[in-house]
Amino acid sequence: MKKKVELVLSEPIYSTFHNQGPGSAVLVNNPSIRNYYLNETMILTCTRKFLHGFTTPEINIIRSSWHSNPHLEKQWYDMRFLGGYIHPVIRNLLDEGYCVCFAGIDDFYVEGKSWYMERHFCHDGAICGYDRTNKTYCLYAYDCNWVYRKFWTSQDSFDAGRKAMFKKGVHGTICGIKAKEEQVQFSPNTALEKIGEYLHSSMDHYPEDGEGSVYGIVVHDYIAKYIGKLYDGSIPYERMDRRIFRLIWEHKKTMLERIVCIENAFAMAPEISKRYESVVADANTIRTLYASHHMKRRDAVLPIVQKKLLALKGSEQSLLTNLLEKSKEYKLI
Repeated sequence: MKKKVELVLSEPIYSTFHNQGPGSAVLVNNPSIRNYYLNETMILTCTRKFLHGFTTPEINIIRSSWHSNPHLEKQWYDMRFLGGYIHPVIRNLLDEGYCVCFAGIDDFYVEGKSWYMERHFCHDGAICGYDRTNKTYCLYAYDCNWVYRKFWTSQDSFDAGRKAMFKKGVHGTICGIKAKEEQVQFSPNTALEKIGEYLHSSMDHYPEDGEGSVYGIVVHDYIAKYIGKLYDGSIPYERMDRRIFRLIWEHKKTMLERIVCIENAFAMAPEISKRYESVVADANTIRTLYASHHMKRRDAVLPIVQKKLLALKGSEQSLLTNLLEKSKEYKLI
């Protein structure tokens, strides 16, 4: 019987949300699955509810969750029916190399986790290790300083978060995830097709008075509107969504990697990727400005963020359109 296990994780591709990070962090034994993200996962989305009182745009990237990754083996368990075997099941999964994703735990009770002793919040995360001597779990999640990393917490505090939700009738789940052995190839044609889909998006396609979510590059316009509502106070500073520009920055980093792969696949000159590096740098600058506003309120930063975001969108649209045009010269699509 093992006393301690700690899985090795790789740097995730997307990690703004807990349901994103583990999906690529577990690819240590099969890094080819990274190509799934480069091929398929690039369509930004958000909702329009913030225009009418909601306080978050609910920004995301389609198919970026570990749930959506078809190249991961998944072993699901409903904690409602595990009784006293929850912890043995978690340990057995970890012993077999599965990262254990969980949902339905109250962050308020989980030592070191986001919202610990601050707010009752039914949340998710992942377990990537255990220590039977210290009765602890190694979590992979946002910590109390909002840093997404590994950290150790007591098994008792995890239990307290689980039991608190049980009392409210919420029975969480655990799911062991592990990379499958199949090799995934990068497909420049698939990536280019998805880029075309991403660009086929505008305010005409998704007007403000429409219903449902919006998709594609127009999401930048809607996030600019969200920043405007923060600036005019119709969305309170205290309710600002701190995550949006981390996601946009991660989106640009991954898009740059995708462009490089396309150029390499067809021996294209790295002209567009070199120019796109400034888009990634600008996204990081915007992320930093927005984070500084969250840490210490400075409303004057918001119009700057808004202007830079729309300029970034224009640069990206021009470069990706150019990429599609050049790909036709190379007879790629």
